[in-house]
Amino acid sequence: MKVYKLLLVLLILTACQKVIKIQINVPAKPQQNHNFTVKINNLNHNELDKISIAVDGQNLKTLPYADQIQITIPATFKLGTHQLDFGFIKAQDTLKKIQKTIELYASIKPKVLSYKLINTYPHDIEAFTQGLEFYKDTLYEGTGLHGESSLRKTDYKTGKIYKKIDLDRRYFGEGISVLNDKVYQLTWQNGIGFIYNINLQKTGEFKYGQSKEGWGLCNDGKVLYKSDGTEKIWTLNPENLQEKDFINVYTDKHKIIRINELEWVDGKIYTNVWQKNALAIIDPKTGAVEGIVNLSDLHNKVTKHPQLDVLNGIAYDKKTGHLFVTGKKWDKIFEIDIQK
Repeated sequence: MKVYKLLLVLLILTACQKVIKIQINVPAKPQQNHNFTVKINNLNHNELDKISIAVDGQNLKTLPYADQIQITIPATFKLGTHQLDFGFIKAQDTLKKIQKTIELYASIKPKVLSYKLINTYPHDIEAFTQGLEFYKDTLYEGTGLHGESSLRKTDYKTGKIYKKIDLDRRYFGEGISVLNDKVYQLTWQNGIGFIYNINLQKTGEFKYGQSKEGWGLCNDGKVLYKSDGTEKIWTLNPENLQEKDFINVYTDKHKIIRINELEWVDGKIYTNVWQKNALAIIDPKTGAVEGIVNLSDLHNKVTKHPQLDVLNGIAYDKKTGHLFVTGKKWDKIFEIDIQK
């Protein structure tokens, strides 16, 4: 008899599941830590008691059933793609589950900032610049292209190269950063980075983890930040160079891909976006783009030639608070002041 009753209950639940037809509509660009409205179309007008909501498998809340519900996904969840799980409950039984993928955007609109040109300095027109960074008063520069990649110490005022080492032609050099008297240099698609002392003597190598490519590199004095050509910026432990975590870079309307050269400036990450003559200013905790600086005019101030490429290279001078920017095969470096 007990077995018969159990089978009857299962048949009833199965029947209920078959007739529950629900459509869920979520907004196109919900924002992190902001309310957004989810609309529910109960096609068969079933009487349901509650709705359970989970984000990436983590229970968020359970609400009384309604045709419209408000959800807030807290800032503990990264910007980017997440899975929402909706469970429709009647008399303590979850009769239907629906999954929806959403993309979470930043809750702030980036400010459009201007800049003031302070000075112009000579730069090696043959340098396919991939990374710039000051160490004391010396400008370190990493360059790319197979057969042309190098690491250099330069005098930014005169363009004189103090020292230069060339990478093996199988490597395409990418971003650089200086931390704890060590110079770190990425390669593009070889899955490997190099470690040098400040005199450019190679002391080690490291392999990439989940980030398949190397693009840009910077540090906050404690950890390294690495871009890989996607919307991600990874944090690396400088002791073992293992990837610890990542942020996804978003505005309130767009996912920002092709994040390239990076520079740490007063608690923010400044970045070039490949093929854009502009800078984006990123919150390193959330990935939200807080500001944009259009530097297209600088591209018009360099010598035109067939190999001239886009803006790439950002170095921060802590003494003046100014940025030094250049580009691939540019014959000038520009000292600028961002007007905030």
